Amino acid sequence: MSEPQCFLIDGSGYYYRAFHAIRNLNRRDGFPTNAVYGFMKMLQRLVDEHHPDYLAVIYDTRVPTFRHQLFPQYKATRKPMPDELRVQIPVIKEMVGAYNIPQFEREGFEADDVLGTLACRMRDAGCRVAIVTGDKDLMQLVGPNIRLLDTMKEVWIEEEGVVARWGVGPDKVVEVIGLAGDASDNIPGVAGIGEKTAALLIRQFGDVESLLARTREISQPKRREQLESQAEQARLSRKLAIIDCAVPMEVQPSQLLRGPIDLPRLKALYQEMELSSLLRELERQPPSQPEAAPPVEEPSAVPPTTLSYHCVITQSEFQAFLQQLRQRKAFAVDTETTSADPTRAELVGISIAWRAGEAWYLPVGHTAEAAPEGQLDRDRVLADLKPLLEAEEIAKTGQNLKYEQVVFGRYGIRLAGIRRDAMLYSYLLYNVQRRHNLDTIASEELGRTTITFKEVTGSGRKQRTFDEVPLEQAAPYACEDAEVAWQAADRLEAHLNRYPSLVKLYREVELPLVPVLADLEATGALVDRGVLAGLSEHFQKRREELEKQIYLSAGREFNINSTQQLGEILFAADQLGLKGSKRTKTGFSTDATVLNRLAEQGHPIAEQVLDYRSLTKLQNTYTDALQTLIHPESGRLHTSFNQAVTLTGRLSSSEPNLQNIPIRSEDGRRIREAFVAPPGWKLLCADYNQIELRLLAHLGGIPRLLEAFRLGQDIHSATAADLFGVTVERVTSDQRRAAKTINFGLVYGMSVFGLAKRLEVDVFEAREFMNRYFARYQGVREFMDSTKDLARSQGYVETIMGRRCFIRDLDASNRNLREVAERTAINAPLQGSASDLIKLAMIRLHRRLRQEGLASRMVLQVHDELVLEVPEAELEVVQPLVREAMEGVWSLTVPLKVDLGIGDHWAEAH
Repeated sequence: MSEPQCFLIDGSGYYYRAFHAIRNLNRRDGFPTNAVYGFMKMLQRLVDEHHPDYLAVIYDTRVPTFRHQLFPQYKATRKPMPDELRVQIPVIKEMVGAYNIPQFEREGFEADDVLGTLACRMRDAGCRVAIVTGDKDLMQLVGPNIRLLDTMKEVWIEEEGVVARWGVGPDKVVEVIGLAGDASDNIPGVAGIGEKTAALLIRQFGDVESLLARTREISQPKRREQLESQAEQARLSRKLAIIDCAVPMEVQPSQLLRGPIDLPRLKALYQEMELSSLLRELERQPPSQPEAAPPVEEPSAVPPTTLSYHCVITQSEFQAFLQQLRQRKAFAVDTETTSADPTRAELVGISIAWRAGEAWYLPVGHTAEAAPEGQLDRDRVLADLKPLLEAEEIAKTGQNLKYEQVVFGRYGIRLAGIRRDAMLYSYLLYNVQRRHNLDTIASEELGRTTITFKEVTGSGRKQRTFDEVPLEQAAPYACEDAEVAWQAADRLEAHLNRYPSLVKLYREVELPLVPVLADLEATGALVDRGVLAGLSEHFQKRREELEKQIYLSAGREFNINSTQQLGEILFAADQLGLKGSKRTKTGFSTDATVLNRLAEQGHPIAEQVLDYRSLTKLQNTYTDALQTLIHPESGRLHTSFNQAVTLTGRLSSSEPNLQNIPIRSEDGRRIREAFVAPPGWKLLCADYNQIELRLLAHLGGIPRLLEAFRLGQDIHSATAADLFGVTVERVTSDQRRAAKTINFGLVYGMSVFGLAKRLEVDVFEAREFMNRYFARYQGVREFMDSTKDLARSQGYVETIMGRRCFIRDLDASNRNLREVAERTAINAPLQGSASDLIKLAMIRLHRRLRQEGLASRMVLQVHDELVLEVPEAELEVVQPLVREAMEGVWSLTVPLKVDLGIGDHWAEAH
């Protein structure tokens, strides 16, 4: 039997060729169809002529790749994709889908990388691979059972063709590019060295590194000087040219089989695009349906190594395991417990791994029914593991190791030596592009389907805690957690190392923040249950009063919490018959916008309902709920700080969420009165003063903002003086409030309509305010526009420390989605940079408090604010220490300023 044939089409190259080869082909309504027509003609001809057994089309994505991180100017000289081509790409993909041809793309990688990965996998599975492309860079992939097909020139390119084109073999193509560069990709190479000279040097010296190590052997002084002075540029260029043939993709060879063509769907698409010639061909002679392809070797769904998971239940087995562990300089560790809340979790078992395919589970807390043959003694196991877990020199790997740190802390063990956290790696690399749980990471990075937590514990009313899971189910699940974390960390660490700024961010911010957050969670915030109960009672009484007023205004009783009933009361003709909402399939809208509009028109029932809803939320979400979350042992709230959730790197919190406690309303601020200091202590609040505006001044180089902050002026009063044409001393509170709205509104990309609404003025007056602001604060509009342009061109914006914030929907056809994305792009570098700085400050402050041997401790972090518990005797020492840690964390072109407050409860200190 001959080798099965696999054709991999460079889809991006295909549609560009089609677009430029055929001009002026449009649908009657003007929609361009030239690329669609050309692409499908080429695809159909390829299939008819070559009858490939396996076939796939691979595309680029708009998300920047690791090469852009290495070299921001990568491909910068390329013209943007024409809009006439961009709109045709979804149609092309839909038609390829109707052909039932597999299509692939991968964010963060180029089509070349995906082509290389699939080519190598299919070659290794026993296929003869053809890459259909006109891209000369892909010639580096040519070798045994991989060749290129340039369908425009009808030329097959094998190894001798590569030598004819480059002057070297396929394995040396990247070496030549390292020296000569590549103008089409804006790879710089070494100035003054062209391809012929580069090939000559590589044939003589072998590769770039050998050449750079032996430049003294080069007789031409100028060339020697060029190579020595541009050595790093040559290394970078070589790295940019290398095609990554190990893109993380869960793809089996069988997934490259063509399915049966959906002729009705393809016909409908041709009709919709008015491609009459393709439609006639389809009706006259339909494309041949694929035949059964020869079988190829399917890679195993499990790792390349044989899985060897051990459940250690006897003391002799544990001692044998311990002897091996003591010889390790690094291992992955994972805990199994009775609760997702680490401050309430009882330890059930520990899993450890240090190589692919092998792991050990140490059960220490299962029920007798779950471990009928016995298990290890928890105290003895922890005593033996303690020196290893606390050893800083032994590198620990895991998934969300903050959880392990808190759990072990409950047993008197301070987990140290944390080096690799797969969750944090994934978050920094992929941000909001995917979830960062271990199941997703295993699938995306290793191509593995893992055992889920629900599979071993069940769900709903039948769910059991992990201590009730039988060992024969618990051990494989737990071992897999540690072993997969070890492998995934290997993979993700290699990806991260491509981006120096992200490596720095991981090592200097996210990783050292783990023990800081673990300590905050373990400490918790002290709350006064009596204050919460009193507020709940107060809110309940006011709600009951409002209920009576609402019923009186409505003329009858009804369910205020039912939007349908409220809508009928407000807008039905036989009820109040108010104007301001249209009936939809689900009833009248009664959202806050509608109710505020009614309140402005003087309808008292609208304001009453708004107040009722506000009190209901405060009571249900905070004063009632927080009482149930108070820890029975500590009497504190132990929130969980989420490090891998938000777009900008800002921390969030859950169970309970303390980031969103309202502070604008008087009722909301009263909730903070329940957060108290212990007797003999005070709460110290440290809040960055207008940090995002300071970052705007720094990043945008805004002269007026720079001047105001350097002079120590109140920025909102200074802005009000500029906008209203008065001196700072004569600015009224209303004028300052309007200026504050403009300052912060523009940071968040507020539109003129949004500003008008916030200021309660008409659109013309709001636009005048905005025009005056931009005229006075030269550079703000330019910063906003350039940030949007940058986000649109590369798919993300960066913070002051190089954190990448990926922005979606910048080219969405829906205007609302597009405008939200633009506002996000403007704010992300500012909010994200503020997040970077407060994280750095937390690390510095945590370290200083421990170094000074102080009892003071951080208990909360909320946006730009830190809350500490400080013994009264330490107040004089801690205040300057906090100010120094926060204000000195980064050198900006304007000073960082921190406002400090002290009180017996959070509201008083804030």
